[in-house]
Amino acid sequence: MKIFQTYKIEKGKHQINHGLLWEYRLDDFDWQKFRRVVVERVIKMGRLFDWYAAFDLYGGIRGFRRIARDEVVDLTPRELDFMCRALNIEKTETKCYKQAQLRKAHLGS
Repeated sequence: MKIFQTYKIEKGKHQINHGLLWEYRLDDFDWQKFRRVVVERVIKMGRLFDWYAAFDLYGGIRGFRRIARDEVVDLTPRELDFMCRALNIEKTETKCYKQAQLRKAHLGS
């Protein structure tokens, strides 16, 4: 969490880089409906200001952490490890990790 020490909730101050969501029309984009996509893109490719903007959108660091833990499923092992370290989440608690384990079990049988 040390990388987010400078974060302060300031609605409207931070904006997500539109390049992260290049295939969507952002003028009528439903940020709540597509929150999983937004959080995944921020984790995968976002810069610090993108993380701060996502924190503003989704209820601070706690809200972002909840979405990352409970909804995000499409991360590489490296991205998952970074997310868990940055947000102080146990890897085994994440939906992404659980899905990967189910896939391994299914393919192994």
